[in-house]
Amino acid sequence: MTHKSTTAHTLACISLALLATACSKKNEDPSAPAMASMPAVASVAASTPAATASNAAAKPAEAGSSKLQDYIACYNKLDGDAHRSIARYQSWVKDMDKGPNGKEMVVYGLYKIDMDDIAKCKASFGKAAQSKLDNAATAYIDILSELGALVTEAEVYYSRDNYKDDAFAKGKKLHGPLADAMKRFEEKSNVFSNEIEVENDKALDAEMQQLEKSEGRQLPYLQMALMSKAKQLVRLIGEESFDAAAAGKLLADYESLTDEAIAYAKKNSESAASGWSTLERATEDYRKAAKERVRRIRDKVAYSEGEKMMLKPGSGWMVEGSQEKVTKAYNAMIEASNRMNR
Repeated sequence: MTHKSTTAHTLACISLALLATACSKKNEDPSAPAMASMPAVASVAASTPAATASNAAAKPAEAGSSKLQDYIACYNKLDGDAHRSIARYQSWVKDMDKGPNGKEMVVYGLYKIDMDDIAKCKASFGKAAQSKLDNAATAYIDILSELGALVTEAEVYYSRDNYKDDAFAKGKKLHGPLADAMKRFEEKSNVFSNEIEVENDKALDAEMQQLEKSEGRQLPYLQMALMSKAKQLVRLIGEESFDAAAAGKLLADYESLTDEAIAYAKKNSESAASGWSTLERATEDYRKAAKERVRRIRDKVAYSEGEKMMLKPGSGWMVEGSQEKVTKAYNAMIEASNRMNR
């Protein structure tokens, strides 16, 4: 069995407060140098904006809020690097069932995964499991620890060009355990991120209701609400295919809230949070990208040959109506929202 795609779905890096975002793990160029983790959060607060799987505005009242934010912080810190390392390895090992054959023209190796960060998160996760989220967190950090140790060994082997001295003997020996750990990590990562989003959505909904009740539909609430709608929309249109009618409704809801927020900020410009203009521009870019994506699927517009050539890590975002363009615009909106909360 071959598993070339590190993530079949667009899923969110999650944020330290109340909103889960969607940083796609498949938008990365495995041949590029290692980068810092993708932006993971869009903060949302009663006195601040909304977030992407995280930094939410007003402090959540739920008792499990601290643990949830701990899970989110670790997921954001660790997950992207692990998937980048997997993508790096899969980019040159053409047959993941068989592994390297020693005749590869290019050997990229793997990207490092920070074992100290994994250990810190594992220690913070080391509490008795009380929920599906706790169980998912334990399974996630356990397999990541296993994968991290194997990646560390393999990274040293390839970065030092040791494969040139033993005719790939160790590389071939490492491949089986490494490929198996990668596969199991991807499965546990999906489960963990899904469980985080479920709990994060509950916390966000409760926070939004409380904020609307206490302050009304002012800019902090409107920001949280439009970010929530944007997340719902990107979850749907970030897929390979989707129900265009359902997407159209979500898009209309997002546009309505965005227009309400823009109108409010314009009318109350003296009290608008610093950085609102940047977020407003980002919401417009996301609106445009989302519309292009919905139109392409609704009208069944196939990609041209030229567009197909660009639909690859690093350039897919330049194609109108692509999943990558939507994800890029969404993540930019998350960054802008997070900056408002700092």
